[in-house]
Amino acid sequence: MNYYYKIRQYYLNLYKGRGLLLELTKRDFQQRYKGSTLGVIWALLSPLLMLAVYTFIFVAVFKLKWGALETNNSRMLYTMMIFAGLIPFQIFSESVNRSVSILNQSANYIKKVVIPVEILPFSIVLSTVFNSFFSVCLLTLGKVFFLDTPNWTLVLIPLLIIPITFFSLGISLLVSAFGIYLKDLVYVVGLVVNILFYMSPIFYSTDNLPENFKFFVLFNPIAPIIEQFRDVFVNGQMFSLYEYFISVFWAFVFFIIGLIIFRYLRRGFADVI
Repeated sequence: MNYYYKIRQYYLNLYKGRGLLLELTKRDFQQRYKGSTLGVIWALLSPLLMLAVYTFIFVAVFKLKWGALETNNSRMLYTMMIFAGLIPFQIFSESVNRSVSILNQSANYIKKVVIPVEILPFSIVLSTVFNSFFSVCLLTLGKVFFLDTPNWTLVLIPLLIIPITFFSLGISLLVSAFGIYLKDLVYVVGLVVNILFYMSPIFYSTDNLPENFKFFVLFNPIAPIIEQFRDVFVNGQMFSLYEYFISVFWAFVFFIIGLIIFRYLRRGFADVI
């Protein structure tokens, strides 16, 4: 009975910290562009510049196209396909890369201030998700003006954010908790994220993968999320509900695992930081 009481208090404390979470999220977002001349405009310029680079390399240099047929808008279609794949992956990669060292950078919160320290990686992920809305707006405008596909699917955008957010939260909790004990984890995480970037179907369709390598996609939890983004933003069609609920299920599984392991490891944070 005492164990279940502690669990209940743990999640109750997390809920009570929602005000602090919102404040830390707001501060983290503001600090991204603090002191810069263009300010929040960088949230629009950065994805556009990166998209221009990727489009030049894969469309202009390698002359790749999406699908087997060459059409008048095949270059724009490929650009939109890349952009739709980059957005969810950037949410994940930025959240995880920043969370791995967040606890080491926030020693005062752990040693001197009594707060649910889970809030720290939470704020990183939520700030990243909020920052991604600028890219989502650009992708939405591109779909409306450049692609002749139905636009009603844009109402599904809030649903798309759910699985990538909770998956990023789960992994961010894990790497932040282990990162305080394993200082080299920051380099390992950076390397793994880079590998996962090219192993995810961002620049290519899963249909083009050789049969022997399709199992990489099956075990990549980000792959179906990318495909769901493309269904909504590029194809203008409803995503598979079955695959969507599978993505949500696994996202929540990773989130709960992350919370459990973080809670277990946090008892030693103050001793090693």
